[in-house]
Amino acid sequence: MNKNINHLKFADLPVHERGRGIKNHLIASKAIGSQSIHSGITFMPPKTSVPAHKHNTEEQVTVLEGTLKVVLDGDKEVICHKYDSSFLSPGVQHELFNDTDEELVVMVTYGSADVNRTFVETGEVVLIGSDEDQFTANR
Repeated sequence: MNKNINHLKFADLPVHERGRGIKNHLIASKAIGSQSIHSGITFMPPKTSVPAHKHNTEEQVTVLEGTLKVVLDGDKEVICHKYDSSFLSPGVQHELFNDTDEELVVMVTYGSADVNRTFVETGEVVLIGSDEDQFTANR
């Protein structure tokens, strides 16, 4: 087994714009040799959302700043405050909302380096972090 350490300075992390002003700073991924997780820090402007979707792996979302509303299966609402976390099993439909007037910052960790997102409205499946992984007006 290779023993590697990657010092990932926040200022040097690749930034992926997802649409709606949402930005993801990629931390662990296959690009740096991760074999079992994919993670990043996401910034959501006030009054924005990530559309209904689900993943092929587990997901943990931890609030670093602000308040996150998670809606499960279209009707169950969970509110997460600073340092609260949500843990989602694979295949659970969810939407993420920043309904506040403050920026929301979350750390997202997936249980696989091969994580995808299936948009509920269209059924489209995209790889997390790919150019197709966008939160546009129609999704």
